[in-house]
Amino acid sequence: MPFRNLIAALGVLAAVLAPAAVAQAHPQTPPLAPAVVRPVGPDADFLIAAHQANLAQIKIGKLAGRKAAGTPVRDLGREFASYHRKLDVSVRKAAAAMDVNLPSTPNSEQKTLIAQYRAASGAEFDTLFVSTQLAAHELALKLAKIVLATGTEPAVRKIVTSAIPVVEQHQAALHKISDHSHR
Repeated sequence: MPFRNLIAALGVLAAVLAPAAVAQAHPQTPPLAPAVVRPVGPDADFLIAAHQANLAQIKIGKLAGRKAAGTPVRDLGREFASYHRKLDVSVRKAAAAMDVNLPSTPNSEQKTLIAQYRAASGAEFDTLFVSTQLAAHELALKLAKIVLATGTEPAVRKIVTSAIPVVEQHQAALHKISDHSHR
């Protein structure tokens, strides 16, 4: 997270300094309009990460609904897609209110994982789904704790606070599927 904040801060710094550098390099041209500074920090980082995760989970959930061998994985995938569509509405509202620009696609790691899901089928898909979703939900809970400890935006805190019990329910369902498949 600190590395991402550093990158975002450098990006903001570059956006702020670039118009001044252009104006100095070409004094005969009128200066550019001032750069719009976008929010940087744990709240904005969370909204970006949550939106990308939602986009990925919607795709992954749909894939699970079609490709999973077991009914529990198919049903849970559909539940994930439905929940993340709803969650993303709140994330997009908060981002718009905070003037945070959200990416239009999942991040590169999520895209790679989606490709792995597309390539897998049957029992292989189910195993991949459960193992990667358990890891993703664990990471989501850690991120939620960080945001609650460091974030200040009430809308973001509300999203995180309401998401935690759902993430825990999903995690429990994944453990149940995992335990059942290991018998």
